[in-house]
Amino acid sequence: MDSSFIQEFFRNPATVGSLIPSSRELTEKVMAPIDFATARCIVEYGPGTGVFTDVIIGRRRAETVVVLVEVNRRFCQLLRARYSSQPNVHVVHGSADKTADYLAAIGAPPADYVVCGLPFSSLPRRQGWRILEHTRQLLLPAGQLILFQYSLQNRKLFERFFQPLDHAHVLLNLPPAHVLVYAPTPEAPASVPHAAAADEGATR
Repeated sequence: MDSSFIQEFFRNPATVGSLIPSSRELTEKVMAPIDFATARCIVEYGPGTGVFTDVIIGRRRAETVVVLVEVNRRFCQLLRARYSSQPNVHVVHGSADKTADYLAAIGAPPADYVVCGLPFSSLPRRQGWRILEHTRQLLLPAGQLILFQYSLQNRKLFERFFQPLDHAHVLLNLPPAHVLVYAPTPEAPASVPHAAAADEGATR
């Protein structure tokens, strides 16, 4: 196991999400919805040490833009060192809810796919809402959000912004994980109503 992953988990478990990096079975389930032959831009939120990123870069076309948005500065340094020789790979130290600005700054095409393993159960409710609303606006109408989570407690929140396409429960992972595939809905709420936020909190 990558020692940097362990260190960052104990330093800030709310942003790392899991002590153990994702298994091959989980990685394959996350990659399955992506059409690498046609994708022009793939965004990954919270790539960590690059378990999913390695596969994305290995399967994408060289002209496909890959944008990695990572809030952890040490992980950013590791990712930049690892992928510095890869064309069209951009590592951004920043927040997922500002990804449109990052894409505009590098002249990237609209996102076909967003791969996301952010721990929504640990994020502040309003931050999770902002990220999801921003992602819905970021994706192409035919784009997809591919989420992996360790519980389904935020499913109602996800479905405020996205239409469910597929769900797989991956038991061969520690801990077992859920892979949720979504399409953006035509419209989403403009702000976080207090009642809705309270209702979502009650589902935990």
